[in-house]
Amino acid sequence: MLGIAEPRRAAVRTHETGDVGLAEERFEPMIRTPDQRLRVFVSSTLRELADERVVVAQAIGDLRLTPVMFEQGARPHPPQAVYRAYLEQSDIFIGLYWKQYGWLAPGMAVSGLEDEFELAGALPRLVYVKDAAAEREARLDQLLDRIGGEGSTSFRYFRDGAELSRLVRDDLAVLLSERFAATRPTVAGGTGPNPLPVGRTSLVGRERAIDEVAGLLGRPDARLVTLTGTGGVGKTRLAVAAAERLHERFSARVVFVPLAGLTEPDQVMAAIARNVGADLAGAVAPLHALAGQLGDEQWLLVLDNLEQVVSAAGELGELLAGCPGVTILATSRTVLDLRAEREYPVPPLPLPAAATELPIEELRANPAVALFVDRARAVHYNFALTDDNAAAVVRICRRLEGLPLAIELAAARTRLLDPAALLARLTTSLDALGSGARDLPARQRTLRDTVEWSVDLLEAPERSLLETAAVFVDGWTIDAAADVAGLDENETLDLTDALARHSLIQLEHTGLGLRCRMLETVRTYVAERLAAHPDVTAIRHRHADHYQALARQADRPLRGMGQREWVERLQTEASNLAVAVEWYLANDLTPLPHLYRVLWPFWSQRDHLAEVRTWVDQLLPAVDSFDPHAQAELLWTATVTARETGDDPAALAARERLEPLLPGIEEPYLHAATQLAMAWTSTMVGDVPGALREALAAIEEFRGQDEPLGSASAFLTAGSLETTTGDLDEAHEHLTIANNLGFELDNAWLAATSQVLLGTLALVRGRPADARALFDEGLELSLAAYSTQLVTLCLAMFAQLSVVDSQPERAALLLGAADGLRRRAGLRVYPSLRARETELANRLREALGEPTFERVHAAGARLNRPEAVAAAHERQ
Repeated sequence: MLGIAEPRRAAVRTHETGDVGLAEERFEPMIRTPDQRLRVFVSSTLRELADERVVVAQAIGDLRLTPVMFEQGARPHPPQAVYRAYLEQSDIFIGLYWKQYGWLAPGMAVSGLEDEFELAGALPRLVYVKDAAAEREARLDQLLDRIGGEGSTSFRYFRDGAELSRLVRDDLAVLLSERFAATRPTVAGGTGPNPLPVGRTSLVGRERAIDEVAGLLGRPDARLVTLTGTGGVGKTRLAVAAAERLHERFSARVVFVPLAGLTEPDQVMAAIARNVGADLAGAVAPLHALAGQLGDEQWLLVLDNLEQVVSAAGELGELLAGCPGVTILATSRTVLDLRAEREYPVPPLPLPAAATELPIEELRANPAVALFVDRARAVHYNFALTDDNAAAVVRICRRLEGLPLAIELAAARTRLLDPAALLARLTTSLDALGSGARDLPARQRTLRDTVEWSVDLLEAPERSLLETAAVFVDGWTIDAAADVAGLDENETLDLTDALARHSLIQLEHTGLGLRCRMLETVRTYVAERLAAHPDVTAIRHRHADHYQALARQADRPLRGMGQREWVERLQTEASNLAVAVEWYLANDLTPLPHLYRVLWPFWSQRDHLAEVRTWVDQLLPAVDSFDPHAQAELLWTATVTARETGDDPAALAARERLEPLLPGIEEPYLHAATQLAMAWTSTMVGDVPGALREALAAIEEFRGQDEPLGSASAFLTAGSLETTTGDLDEAHEHLTIANNLGFELDNAWLAATSQVLLGTLALVRGRPADARALFDEGLELSLAAYSTQLVTLCLAMFAQLSVVDSQPERAALLLGAADGLRRRAGLRVYPSLRARETELANRLREALGEPTFERVHAAGARLNRPEAVAAAHERQ
């Protein structure tokens, strides 16, 4: 290109910085004719990447270079001879890879694809890999692992042709610029702008964020954009990717300035000046030297890790004011507090639902899972997401809350541990993740280092509140933090704002108000500090007392018109309530019987009964130590919880101790609720008439108390029993009353239950069309109520309907789905409905034959909730 060929140099990526450099080899200078151009050899499988080869050829041609490609013309020689001859005449090597390893010719130990790469060892080699998460052939995986590990080749991932074209143009331009610069004499003063670091691993799951940040930087009112977020969330990688997107707009004046090693704010301007190539040899202040170097040109300065020198932000404001062409993209764990600043909070990667809820193809597409798989394959070339390990991988990603650094560290452990074994170690210790690559910054070698770096930047009051907040699980409110920390609300607000600015907590505005959250990885570290706190015992006690008081507030609303709002509020605080219960079980049993009784409507509606059963069983041995009222509350909870979880003997044993207390219960609500519990358990011993009498008695008691939830529950019980006894008119009346109360209270649980029982009544009366409509509505309401018990009730009713529709296999499938979901949730069908389901199963066995019934029933039992619901909605 220049007339005189300089010594040929091979591209080398330095391990410390990832920059592309040129390593000199010994070639004599050659005088070339003006028509000759640098030749770029393009290696790839031909069919798989045909479109990409066209794109690369165009990009090479646009730079006035010559693409050398196998398909450009037929040659009367073997393929190996052709590509080897082409490579000998080429100056630069480009390798394109996706899924296929390529053809292995007879007598060859490697494919032509790998042979081409090896033969190009003396050339600058630029490698581009399509789709970081693709499933590749094993030999190609091995080749890419070796290429990525040896550090002598430029290695990039791309998503599509447009991105590939941009990468090839940019990399070739940089390569040629460095080649030219390497022959020029050194100029005294500055060293030239510091380019963006080249990522050695793919950036997974950030496509939308890259677009948003690049778009934000394109706005005239956004000359300072700060990417904030907790340590390890990927701020630097995102900043570099967004800056790469803007390379052409800033005419290549894009400069990367690493600041993590600085300790004093007055070092910042000098660091920026050095990285843009300003001459600091004179006596001019760094800010003035920097402004002189930047002038009025368009520059994008990427300032990485500003948090520990954030007080230098004032000089950044001066720089922006004096240099109208400068735009700054900063990364920091705290905002800079400048008027010109636009904050972009970088969130963790999106998480999948539980592994059983999504097919494997959808899990592979999830960003957090894709990152784990990509990094696991870097240390274990044939790692793949399978049906066997998907659940563990998803739980790892969810446990690490989508934090990229944590996921990368975890994936690196798959060198020694399979995902299930790794998951078992990810309990309470950050150290289970081990350490990362040696070329990571020291503050990111372990997750502990990353979090500790942020915490050490806090002032003492901020650190104290953060440590106190570690007592909360799954978030907290401002009033809860103030109560537990012993602070007034205004001080708590100020300190909370500071913690949010440091990206150690996240603020979430919900329909219930402001909620604060801490990533579990942060909380695990801070919890260690809380354990060493001198006031840790008092902090845990205040936490338990706060949530006991919250539960007491919920008592009346849970039984009346405020029920829906309070169920949502308590669900938000479910983990904190659990921590409070555990604290009282270990330290003070006195409040628990009342706490259990108050929270039971919430617990039963939101599938918490498995853990409630454990708590009840822990407290029951102490029942005689309580006063009679507390005994009745505890035994009532024990009776109804055992009934819901299908343990008839335990329910009847608790009833036996509760029944003698009934005459002495003075509180009207508890007396009526106990009467209803008698009805629920009478059906266990086949006393349906007695159960109906007790349910009707409970109706009368609740009617005089303005207790709509209790009344509706009693009407439901009576209506269900009357359907069994054949008193169908009375059943319809009572179930309709319950249904109306459910909708008046905006209680999805009551409305769903009554809809399904009315559908059952319609089926008994020979009205399958009415039953189907009621079951459809009931299923939707059950899903809205988040109740597994109700969903399984609907599935069983759809099974009954399938028999009427002469679809016995579908009936067996749905009955199996109901049984499987109940079993996994620790539930059992209501006693009053068991006989009906048992009879249905027997009829299906007879209709299908035992082997077919068992096979179809087992298939249904394996369905997850969405699959079971889809099966119920199918119409044949």
